Amino acid sequence: MRDNPTIAFAVDIKADYIGFIVDFPKSPRNITREELLRKAKWMRNNHDGNYKIVAVTVDMPLENIEFIIDSGLVDVIQLNGNEHISICRLVREGIETWKAVDSKKPLSEEEIITLGKSVDKIVLDSGSALEKARNTSPAFSNTDLYNAFIKQNTDVILSGGLDINNIEHYLEELDPFIIDISRGVESAPGMKAKQKMMEFMDKVNRFYSFERRKDEEE
Repeated sequence: MRDNPTIAFAVDIKADYIGFIVDFPKSPRNITREELLRKAKWMRNNHDGNYKIVAVTVDMPLENIEFIIDSGLVDVIQLNGNEHISICRLVREGIETWKAVDSKKPLSEEEIITLGKSVDKIVLDSGSALEKARNTSPAFSNTDLYNAFIKQNTDVILSGGLDINNIEHYLEELDPFIIDISRGVESAPGMKAKQKMMEFMDKVNRFYSFERRKDEEE
């Protein structure tokens, strides 16, 4: 997210998590740490809700991450670069921590177990941070890796190439714990479209409402 009116709209349609890409100028969605904290403070002061604020970082120096944590305005740090597992563990000591994993890269069972134990949630993505910034990452396809994390009782966030046209497929096949969407609700790189946001949210809510009704009937 970048502009305040769209942020407010995301709160109004009851997005659970609202994310900001921080200090990564290669991304068209980038804002600075100072902008993040101003927006987070504005959100807290003007928009009540159960949302959590996520700061998405890419190989950010640890002292800069600690600066964000110490502000007390952010709920989650998402590590989206090549951060060592030791960094993941250090960050997790101070705040809920998510680690993005490029699903195109092979992982051993040991690596899957170690990653899952070192952070609170795994963001299983379809590309690298640079690919995401350039809008060149493909649609998510590595269901084997997804299921390998699930097998280890890891909370998995599904990300990458999701949009209103394919989300039902992913919901039916994977039933993701959290859905992370960005370019799928944009009119141009970095510009969120309210209509697309609403349509996407409606489709997800309708799916889970139907599933709940079906379970109750059974």
